[in-house]
This record gives sequence, C-alpha cells and structure tokens, in this order.
Amino acid sequence: MPNIAKIIEAIDEYLDKKHQNTTTPVEVLPYLQSIGLLNNSPSRPGLPLRKILRDGRIPHAYQIGVKWLIPHSSEIPKNQKSIQNLKTVKEIRSKTSTSSDGHKLRTIGDLIVKLIEVKFKRRPTCYYEYKPEWLLSYPTIQLIDKYSELSDLYSKLVDNELILKEQICKLSKQNLNQMQSFDIWIGEPFNFAIEFDEKQHFNQYRKITLDYYERICTKFPLKFYKKLNKDTIIKPGTSGFTRLRSNDPLFPELLIGERQDNRIRQRAFRDYLKDLLPTENGFNPTLRIPFHITNNNITYFSEADLRNVEKYIEENELI
Repeated sequence: MPNIAKIIEAIDEYLDKKHQNTTTPVEVLPYLQSIGLLNNSPSRPGLPLRKILRDGRIPHAYQIGVKWLIPHSSEIPKNQKSIQNLKTVKEIRSKTSTSSDGHKLRTIGDLIVKLIEVKFKRRPTCYYEYKPEWLLSYPTIQLIDKYSELSDLYSKLVDNELILKEQICKLSKQNLNQMQSFDIWIGEPFNFAIEFDEKQHFNQYRKITLDYYERICTKFPLKFYKKLNKDTIIKPGTSGFTRLRSNDPLFPELLIGERQDNRIRQRAFRDYLKDLLPTENGFNPTLRIPFHITNNNITYFSEADLRNVEKYIEENELI
C-alpha cells in the first residue's frame, strides 16, 4: 500500500524545489517514482496518483473538471482541509465553467445538459473550450507503441514521406506539452467531450482517419461520418484553414509553391487523437455533432436546428 503521508511530504518537497504553487499527477509522479514512493504507469502517465486523488486520500488536492491540481499541504490548516477543499473546488469551477451567453455553442451545451438531466436525474457541469492535461496535440512514444495504427495512419496522411517516431523526436519540450481543447466537456460523473464539427473537419484526410477506428470506442455514427467525408475534398490554399502559419515537424509543407494543405492533414490527425485519448485516459468517448445536422449553421442555432441535434442524439443513442 502506498504511504500517503510520505507521498504528501514528497510532493511538498517537490513544490518547494520547483518554486511552484501546484503540481499535477503527470508532472510529479516521475519524481515520486524516482524516490521509490509510487511507480508510474508506462502507458497512462499519472494514473496511479490520480487513483489516490479520486479516493480522496490527499484531501487538499482539488479538481477542475478532470484536471487534478495538488497544492502544498501547508496551504490549508489540517482541521479545515476538507471544508476548504470543497470551497476551493466550487470557487474554481465557478470561474472556469464558461456556460455564458457569449459562447456560440451554449445552446447546444444547454440542450445536452438537459437531455442528461432528464435521463439520469442528475445535472452535470458544462465546460467550454476545455483543456484537460492529457489532451495533447502530439502522441507520446508510449501511445504510439501501444497503438501501431497511429504510425500507419500518420504515414498515409503525409503521403508515406515521413515516419511518425522520427518526427516526434524532433519536437521541442514545448511542443510535447502542447494541449488541445474540446469544444464542450460534460463533467462528473458522465465525463465526456462534445465536438461540433464544422466544414473544415470534413475532407479527404479525415476520410482516411475513419478507417482506423477498430480499437477506438465512438459516440458518433461512424458510417454516417464516412458518408459525409466520402466525396468532400478541400484543395490546398494559402489561408489558415489549409496552410500552417508556424512550423510543425509532423506536418511540414509537402507541396511545391504557396498553396499547401498541411493544416488539413494536421487537423485530421488531431481529431483522431481527440477520439482516442479520452477512452485511453479512462473517460467516455467523444460525442461528435456534424454541422450538417444544424442545417450548416455554426452559431445562432434556431429551434429547428436544436430539434435536429436532439433527434440525432436520440436516434443514434449517443447519451
């Protein structure tokens, strides 16, 4: 059994050495392993410590959505930890939950929260533009080793000109820590993402990725998505929708001239990661809604648009 008192003490020492206010399971667990307190998981970094946190055994830690933060234990008086922790979590959630009128997907988020509440008699928290620590822009070597299809898929996306592991090795530390965000995240105890896919998410490269879902659980109709991508082609161009403005070692410019399509290839690959990473990290599959369902509207949804979304969810049993 892990020695929780020693783990807390070691985390405090880590924070003192790093001059940090908080740390995360992924960040601190390698240190705990190095001093023999808690072994990490090769395939799911941070998982052993997250399990301890979920059991409430480090009471001064708190959660924002699915992201765990661990402050120094001295920040909270021992006899007030549980009360203060609960208060802190509520305050942080109230600041990070962006279910305001300003978000263009608010009405869709509200609809899905309502559907969940009616079905399960529980109202979840809804977050917008949510960045969990595990939603990385680039796959880890461990993930690539576990899912060989990642390398095969990547090769097809770059016309068999590059090798995924070789390109990963060219990434900077900043690149490796770069995170994506979900359009919407539905919180405890449901824990799943919602992606609203607009026009740029349907193209010849996304079509390629849809053939690599054998080992990925989906919360969207795969056949329908294949149909939507079947004859959709986005041509190379000079805009930010088709051409990357900054260098990405995984998706360099492969074409001659100003017109490029490396942004399209990158987007397709990252959409695939958004479907793979939630279940890999112990959460529910990503629910995807294509903009075709809302009559091609991407904001200011009408009542008819929202009824179509509800019908799409119910007919495909997505909740």
